[in-house]
Amino acid sequence: MSNKVQYECTDCGYVSSVKLGKCPQCGHFGTFIERKTSEIETSRNVYQPMPVRVIPTFLDELNAVLGGGFQSGSVMLLGGEPGIGKSTLALQLLGSVDGKVLYVTSEETENQVTKRAERLGIHLPNIVSAGDLNDVDLGGYDIICVDSLQTITYGSDGAPGSPVTVKDVASKLVRFSKEVNCCVIIVAHVTKEGIIAGPRTIEHMVDVVLYLEGERTGNKRLLKLVKNRFGPSTDQVLLEMSEHGLNPSTISIQQSVSEPGLVVSAVNTGTHFEFVQVHALVTESYGQMPRRISSRYPNSRLLLLTAVMQKYLKIPMYKYDVYVDITTDFFVNDYGIDAAIVAAIYSSLKERAVSQNVLVYGEILLTGGILIPQQNPKISQSASLIRTKASTVVELIKELF
Repeated sequence: MSNKVQYECTDCGYVSSVKLGKCPQCGHFGTFIERKTSEIETSRNVYQPMPVRVIPTFLDELNAVLGGGFQSGSVMLLGGEPGIGKSTLALQLLGSVDGKVLYVTSEETENQVTKRAERLGIHLPNIVSAGDLNDVDLGGYDIICVDSLQTITYGSDGAPGSPVTVKDVASKLVRFSKEVNCCVIIVAHVTKEGIIAGPRTIEHMVDVVLYLEGERTGNKRLLKLVKNRFGPSTDQVLLEMSEHGLNPSTISIQQSVSEPGLVVSAVNTGTHFEFVQVHALVTESYGQMPRRISSRYPNSRLLLLTAVMQKYLKIPMYKYDVYVDITTDFFVNDYGIDAAIVAAIYSSLKERAVSQNVLVYGEILLTGGILIPQQNPKISQSASLIRTKASTVVELIKELF
């Protein structure tokens, strides 16, 4: 094993063969410390091939994309904002599998974790509270969960949470999982920018990266798969928070009275569709630039939709301020909701209601057309909803109004 000396930035994890005064990646001065290659690299390790064991979880959708469940010798990174439910989901995943599991926490006491597990109806005999993984016997387990990456060390000299320590802990856990052929789940916090706190190289080290998203005041959570070495990496699982923890969300239609500016639509969550309400408010604009404000939906996309309405529906949208909101607990990136937003804006502008029995779904194109996805088995066919079949925004408005 090479003991070649390298230097690493303590703020961002940038590695250099020479000691630099200023880090070229983060721009900070005096942050380089001496590290040995053997301490910071795991990619050169040669692991002996071992039989792969697959352990299913309680989430069938997650099992499907992970090749049946947790894979032995793999590392999964579970990220999310503080309080979003990462630890709860981790406990549920451990409590649902058939195997010997270990939960290591550096944020709570063993008694606190045990009581929370009992509230969820989970019995975990192996719970350890520790600040350093060197103090924990990690041998003999099928699955090990470490909660959390930013508050624990693994025989590291640096402070918990520093970029160098975070990278060091992650690399050692990756090496450990390959050597003993067990599955490791690493719980990690995300920054305000929505990325894992620490060097971005952590995501490249692990096999699976999951993000748990949603609003803490709501009960819906979206488990997004952003990296997956065992299958597709674009799937999402819609979960619902209750006193029993996080469980697959049931599809329900939000019933409402017919009123101007309100349209029923659907959002593709990856595993199925969630029915939502789209609310729009259109008022006269008295500023030099009309306002376009959207909640839980890309504002740039709203600008595009109003431009399409101005060109093809001959509406002087430059005279109006437009506000859009979607009744869901997570950010919507499904452009299939475009048609519902256009219908809701038109409904508010003309003060004419759309029937609550109509489901509006389709992506708006720059040509004014509507892209209707092929019949998807994930879409629940409800007798109470009649799906629009318009192929252009002009036809959509004529059909609805």
